[in-house]
Amino acid sequence: MRYMIKHKVVTAKWAEARARLTGLPVDAIDADQSMVDAAGEMKASHKISHADCFAAVLAKQKKAEIYTGDPEFKAIESDLKIMWL
Repeated sequence: MRYMIKHKVVTAKWAEARARLTGLPVDAIDADQSMVDAAGEMKASHKISHADCFAAVLAKQKKAEIYTGDPEFKAIESDLKIMWL
């Protein structure tokens, strides 16, 4: 997230965005070996970033919907519930 904001907006906006993001009800999840293996398998099979593979694996485990505008998820959208932004 930080990279995208700094890359697409400006560095000065990061502090403002970070303050808003840290106020959201988001949990950090530790990756276990099964997640690592599943993300690696997904990465090997699809043209998608490694980080997005972890997000997809977690969404599948939690039966959660992914909210994204990232076109890389089109490669795996048949496997997930995606809300396109």
